Amino acid sequence: MSGYEKYEEDIIILSGFNELTYETKRILLSDFTNPHIDLKNHEKFLIKTLSDGVYNNVSGKFYDRAYRDEVLRGLEARGVKCVTYFSDGYPDSLKNIPSPPVMLYCKGDISLLKTNCFSVVGSRSAPPKTLADCKKLAGELTLAFTVVSGVADGADSAAVRGALDCGGKVICVLANGFDKIYPLSAVNLHRAVAEKGLLITEYPPETACKPYHFPVRNRIIAGLSRGVLVVAAAEKSGALITADYAADYGRDVFAFPYSLGSPEGAGCNALIKNGAYLTENILDIFLKYGLDCNTQNSPELSEEEDEVYKAIKSTGQAFLPQIAQKLGKPSFRLIPVLSSLEIKGLIVRLGGNRYSVI
Repeated sequence: MSGYEKYEEDIIILSGFNELTYETKRILLSDFTNPHIDLKNHEKFLIKTLSDGVYNNVSGKFYDRAYRDEVLRGLEARGVKCVTYFSDGYPDSLKNIPSPPVMLYCKGDISLLKTNCFSVVGSRSAPPKTLADCKKLAGELTLAFTVVSGVADGADSAAVRGALDCGGKVICVLANGFDKIYPLSAVNLHRAVAEKGLLITEYPPETACKPYHFPVRNRIIAGLSRGVLVVAAAEKSGALITADYAADYGRDVFAFPYSLGSPEGAGCNALIKNGAYLTENILDIFLKYGLDCNTQNSPELSEEEDEVYKAIKSTGQAFLPQIAQKLGKPSFRLIPVLSSLEIKGLIVRLGGNRYSVI
């Protein structure tokens, strides 16, 4: 027994045929209205599309029990779970996009597919300061969301590490099969995400990464998410493709602002100019959704930290001199306490020594 329903098994086998295009698979599933596949009912169409020889090869494998068992054993040996479009575990957020994946190959906690997700993406060449900000903000996002990203060097991997370092949940969407890790520098990150979060791809395990896979992959990142934050993007960046998908799907788009003339942020500034939410800290995202992250995973505070936090919370925002006056303590004594509260994700510095609760 494979543990899959008959229709799921059919779709697993169908998904492994690289000879079939996405559109062909969609037709065989009656445009996602019927999970039951019978290639013989589409014989004329498939022969015309594939040729006699290719059709006979595909059809022969599809109905071959030994071939099916071999495929299923291979997936199990790799620790891969399959979630088809018609499976209970398939996320509704993806069902509602124009081109949903026929199936997701998964490694890790598949229950995360049904959680509240938020994507953080950006270029491989993001500046060091941006990477640090990205990592911090991704960690803060985990108080309310499962963070979604890729595994590329730069902004994507910074977001993933930020989420994992905070003990948060993360989903990484790959542009390749599990046997062909890309980039090779992401081997350890792959392992960490599979253990503590979820890796997903629509490509069979032996599929190597191709340049055209990335924009196709990006629709899944956008589709899974309630919102997408672009932390770094030049004028022409793959991260902008994700933002475009998000806008098309009715998702919220957020972006880090950059100074005029900064080439690494030209794409972000263009997004903001066209209506994306300017994002300087986690508060800009949480306020948009009316979230109060302090009710979840609240860290333990020292007596002094609790005192300072309550002083800020009483008014929502406060300048350092106001906090000092309220508590009857010198400002210099409060600076390390405020820094600690920032690190714990309870407050954010807004500039000019002004602090706000998150």
